[in-house]
Amino acid sequence: MLQKTFKLSEIAEYLGAELQGDPDCEISTIAPIEKATVDAISFIERSSFRKYLKETKAAAIILAQRDVQFYDGNKLIVKTPYVAYARLTALFSDAPVSVAGVHASAVIGSDCSIPGSVSIGANCVLGNNVKVGERTSICAGTVIDDNVVIGAECKVRPNVTVYYGVTIGDRVLIHSGAVLGADGFGMANENGVWHKINQLGGVVVGDDVEIGANTCVDRGALEDTVIGGGAKLDNLIQIAHNVKIGKHVAIAACAGIAGSAKIGDYCMIGGGASINGHLSIADKAIITGTSTVVKEITDPGIHTSGFYVLPHRKWMRLISVFYRLDEIGKTLDKLEEDSHE
Repeated sequence: MLQKTFKLSEIAEYLGAELQGDPDCEISTIAPIEKATVDAISFIERSSFRKYLKETKAAAIILAQRDVQFYDGNKLIVKTPYVAYARLTALFSDAPVSVAGVHASAVIGSDCSIPGSVSIGANCVLGNNVKVGERTSICAGTVIDDNVVIGAECKVRPNVTVYYGVTIGDRVLIHSGAVLGADGFGMANENGVWHKINQLGGVVVGDDVEIGANTCVDRGALEDTVIGGGAKLDNLIQIAHNVKIGKHVAIAACAGIAGSAKIGDYCMIGGGASINGHLSIADKAIITGTSTVVKEITDPGIHTSGFYVLPHRKWMRLISVFYRLDEIGKTLDKLEEDSHE
């Protein structure tokens, strides 16, 4: 791996940060503040990390104005250190850079539009009438079905499957194992026999979306399933047919969203949360991990359901009380009735 080294002044310019200290200080890595070495840059986001400022060996620290007084070394002053750190990781990323061109083992269908700046890896299969934007990379083993549109500067990691008729915007990142456009789970029951409802809609993914590994986004039954611009989906998420996800939504791993649910803009959904179908979630709502949503959420803010983990014996005692709540309620009602006689 080729080590990258930057002067602190170069990093400050890249981040738009105020530099205090040695502009020629050389930085070759990013590290947690408590483990940083003399060639590393680090950051603090919360005041609880100030305790490390006196002992850190880091060459420089990214911090907010409120923490400047606590550190005498080289520093970059920014509004939001965590965002600055996120941007800085792009400079130090060692992810392979795709080379433009189509691998000899790739299979390309008819009437495809593939600019010369596109990279298509080994054993990829592209169907007919596939349109790919400039500087997009499609990695090894990926299958793109007929009539798919992929925008510019996208990264499709190895072994992704994109079904027919899916539309993907610009600068979209799709991780390995993701499946876009599989049939939604639509069935009609007649006397105990299930009849498949063919899914006639598609999937539309906006610009700047990230879709995690092994996440599934089903096609719509009649209308399209939509992932709004800037949305970030973690691994192992299920997005059912006709779901509408708003702009800049973040969904953590193992969440499941049932058919025709509508998630507003700027929502955050915790890991393992489940959302029933045909519900609407207000803009800027936060649903904590493992919560189950069975009613519409009309207000922003934090929404929670479920129980926190408890010692087993205590949990069993509480469950025994839970199952007696109806009996206890009836007893209380009777006592109140008797007190009024």
